[in-house]
Amino acid sequence: MNTVGYDIGVPGNHEFDFSFDTLLERVDQLNYPIICSNLVYSDTGKNVFTEYMVIEKQGVKIGFFGLLSEETPVSTMAGNLGPSEVTDPVDAAKRMANILKKEKVDCIVAICHMGVVKEGYTTSDELCAQVSGIDICIDSHSHTEMEDGKVCDGSIELVKSNTAIASTGCNLKNVGVITVDAGKISAKLYRGPALEYKTTSDVVKQVEDEVDRKMAGVVGHTAILLDGERNNVRNNETNLGDLITDAMRLATDSTVAIINGGGIRSSIQAGDITLGDVFDVMPFQNFTCILNVPGSALWDEMEFSLALKGSSKGGYLQYSGMTVTYDPSAADNQKVKSIKINGEEIDKIATYKIATIDFIATGGDGNSYLVGYPKQIDATVESIFIDYLAEIGTVTDSMIEGNRLIEA
Repeated sequence: MNTVGYDIGVPGNHEFDFSFDTLLERVDQLNYPIICSNLVYSDTGKNVFTEYMVIEKQGVKIGFFGLLSEETPVSTMAGNLGPSEVTDPVDAAKRMANILKKEKVDCIVAICHMGVVKEGYTTSDELCAQVSGIDICIDSHSHTEMEDGKVCDGSIELVKSNTAIASTGCNLKNVGVITVDAGKISAKLYRGPALEYKTTSDVVKQVEDEVDRKMAGVVGHTAILLDGERNNVRNNETNLGDLITDAMRLATDSTVAIINGGGIRSSIQAGDITLGDVFDVMPFQNFTCILNVPGSALWDEMEFSLALKGSSKGGYLQYSGMTVTYDPSAADNQKVKSIKINGEEIDKIATYKIATIDFIATGGDGNSYLVGYPKQIDATVESIFIDYLAEIGTVTDSMIEGNRLIEA
């Protein structure tokens, strides 16, 4: 990132993934400043980072301030905010707008890691509707592609304001280009051929070589083939699906764990298991989420999964902690006949602690049955799996309790 030429940056929830102290260490390594106006030390109320900056280019003074989502404490691992806390972004934005007006800047820009998906926390468009004086909001967090203040696919209707909101999506798929001309603001996405800068490419190559070396490291052993073949994990229970969800359930002290078959991308052959093998199986670096849900939600989850059985769709579920009996001849949403947990029939009213992944918890694969429940982010699934492999030693058939899905 130091080779790109950034002028300024803001933290997001994933900057805390490896702890608050690690975040500060990484910030010290950057050659550009990080700003945020609503992240403070809990004991003193002092800002962790500089709240705002004024940058002048070609005679134009631009005032920038940063904002972090109120969702951050639950969208990273518990405790990873360390001695800091996130304050009200609306209050912070009003304060920043007033300060920058007094600085007599030509343009006020909010750089937000807040997103526009409505999940019970203030979104960037809601903030801009409540705070006057913000000319441009450069947003992130919800991975939304936007041009000229509108969501490109039309899936979200934004709250109207006088602020031009811009967002490029995710994973460097697009480059955002904001143009201010005679008071008119346009925000477009560059979607053309990939842009390459040799200095950056050379550093990336060095990092890739180091990653390849680390990926060859052995993290476990298996005496058996662990089945992650596409058609199997998307249609049937497999031993690899069982093993991964066992690891999630035990690591989070949950009653049940579920993942989507589409999140398992390859098998592991008998023998040494390398770090590269683990990332081949789970390349998405999904975070584990812990939720408390009623038994009825688990029942709905299994009806959703069984309706996909035979279609090879990624939403089909692998799970741990339940034994499910189903009727393959029954109509969709009527296939589940029994769900037992610890040998007892599930109570649809009772609350169960479950572990899943962020992709499912936010409605991935059209699986909406866990959306809206409060969730706590935990470690990545692959890190949990690696720790589990180290704990159990060599994987054998006897370690994996199968027959979790029973045909009536």
